[in-house]
Amino acid sequence: MRLVKSGLLPLLSIGIASSMLSACSSSGTPGAPEANVETKPEASAPAKVVAYSYWQEFSDDYWNKLLIEPVKKRYPHIDLEIVKPGTNGTKRLEEMIVAGQVPDIVISDIGTAKGIGDLGFNYDMTPMIQKYKLDLSKYDQSTINYVKTFSSTGGVISLPYSTNFIALFYNKDIFDKFGVPYPKDGVTFDEVLTKAKQLTRSDNGTQYIGFDHNSIHFLAGGITRDYFDPKTGKVNLSTKEWRMAYDLLAQLIAIPNNRFPQDKTNITRWHNEDFYKTQIVAMSGVPNLVSAGLQTVPDMNWDMTSYPVFKEYPKTAQAAGGYSLFMNPNSKVLDDAFKVVLTALSEETQLRVSRNGAGPVLLTKDTMDAFAADLPYTKGKNVKAAFYNKQYWPKNPTIYDATALGIAYNRSLDLYNGKDINTVIRETEEEITKKVEEMKLGTK
Repeated sequence: MRLVKSGLLPLLSIGIASSMLSACSSSGTPGAPEANVETKPEASAPAKVVAYSYWQEFSDDYWNKLLIEPVKKRYPHIDLEIVKPGTNGTKRLEEMIVAGQVPDIVISDIGTAKGIGDLGFNYDMTPMIQKYKLDLSKYDQSTINYVKTFSSTGGVISLPYSTNFIALFYNKDIFDKFGVPYPKDGVTFDEVLTKAKQLTRSDNGTQYIGFDHNSIHFLAGGITRDYFDPKTGKVNLSTKEWRMAYDLLAQLIAIPNNRFPQDKTNITRWHNEDFYKTQIVAMSGVPNLVSAGLQTVPDMNWDMTSYPVFKEYPKTAQAAGGYSLFMNPNSKVLDDAFKVVLTALSEETQLRVSRNGAGPVLLTKDTMDAFAADLPYTKGKNVKAAFYNKQYWPKNPTIYDATALGIAYNRSLDLYNGKDINTVIRETEEEITKKVEEMKLGTK
């Protein structure tokens, strides 16, 4: 592994709640845009590029097919090594930095961009983008604009190669059992609330859940992602948008018998697997089950629509994270590291990403038509619903958002125990404020 002087890299702990933030690919038609105009391999000296991935669960085969082999095909002089966290979890990267073994690239969740940048992987790729004529206008602009918010100058310290998505998955058998019409793309929360009331019922000893809404931040995510006031920096969950989400949650809780069997004594409200394992959930509003769950039940009678929206805010839903690349400004192989980024953004790789059920950032007819094409259990399903809504990213992201999210989720469960909305919001804001102050002081 290449040894690089670490410089003054702040060793910040990065809490990656990927399951909550998130959560977690050939020929095109003539004239389809190319992600990178540089296609001819150069006669360059051999180069070793080291990339660190925050995901241990991604197999070597995954990385070989997604990046290592395509990089070698496009740039024969580059040897790409992917380092995974192993048993040390997210601390592995910090250990590498302390040891002077700073990787050239970090691959992490889009939502962690601020923390990764503060850790030292904050190279502004703008000069490379210009040098290699990478046209960012061809990519999902909501995502590109989001990563630009992490630079005060509008620079690009991160380039995403894949996005997650949130959708409404539904069990057609449960709808058929109770004679309720299926939801359609563009469905609103009002419509889902009505269907949830019709579908939350007991039948032959089985308690069915009409709508597993999962978490307060998913309900709010299409209209607000800001936990802190951008002017004062203080936590603020008393905005019109947050109150709309809390009011909706209270209405869902008020549905008689809207409880999971395992929640009689301890409410958790995080039951993604009940949709496809026990199959007692009629509608589940969660991030991508297409590539993370439904493959285990190929015979299940399911389908999907766009995630529900507030009628006042049509066609927007929470962006559910994704995978992004960050570069080390002190890398001795900056150009070659950027060629790895170019490979990840190439049309060939974007098609591979899409065909395997993840969201491409290169949104062309070809990449969207290819979505989930390599997943036979999605045949005949409305998988295009993944692209129906515009992804809504935080407008004023902070390094404390993941902490605020976790506290807001846990505190929202108090609504199940009879607390009123005003009390829950006040106590949530107080706990977030206290925790952020502790983090600023460096205490646990």
